[in-house]
Amino acid sequence: MDQFDSLKREATKLERSLEDKVARYQQLVQSIPDATASNDLLLAESGMGASSSAAEDEAALRHDIQRTMTNLQDLVNTQLQPAAERSGKSLLVKRYREILFDLSGDFEKSRQAHTRKMERAKLMEGASANRRKSPLEIDNMGMDHLMRERSHISNSQSAAAAVINQAVEIRNDLRSQGFSLGRAQGAMGQIANNIPGINTLVEQIRKKRSKDDMIVAGVIASCILFTLWYLFG
Repeated sequence: MDQFDSLKREATKLERSLEDKVARYQQLVQSIPDATASNDLLLAESGMGASSSAAEDEAALRHDIQRTMTNLQDLVNTQLQPAAERSGKSLLVKRYREILFDLSGDFEKSRQAHTRKMERAKLMEGASANRRKSPLEIDNMGMDHLMRERSHISNSQSAAAAVINQAVEIRNDLRSQGFSLGRAQGAMGQIANNIPGINTLVEQIRKKRSKDDMIVAGVIASCILFTLWYLFG
């Protein structure tokens, strides 16, 4: 029971710390100017939109929140839940999980809002930089873009040509194998056609040997009978 109370106090401490950090993160994201407003557009063009210190604070607080969430989740799943099951207080674990789910949702919404603000600020900075550039620089940028596209197209064509050449080689190999199989099949057909003739020749030889054996047997029998008649006749 003492172990369960200790885990409960630790989970409550992490829960309150997480709530405070998520609230501070929401305030920090709201304090960052949005480049869609006209005044903020002027700030973005002058380089005063989102300062580097604000970006560093956001990154540090975001990592701290993620670490606290991981610690609370590990504590609830690996330690508090088994202790609660032994003490019959599973509802408390469910409550901590619901709190963690709600805080995770609030944090994710704020993080996505910050990401959208940073993307809009970068777009505005790029647009203002293009407006400050001379027509010659813009033409050079367009030419560089076209050259890169041309290089990509050339590489794609080279790759496609290599694939086509490989397919042609495979087709030629398959055609050669087909011709070889055709010749082998023809040779096997000729052998199959000649087999009946060979069988007939063997059968004739066997019959002739049988006839010769019968003649020899008849001659021997005649000699034996003649000898017996000569001796006892």
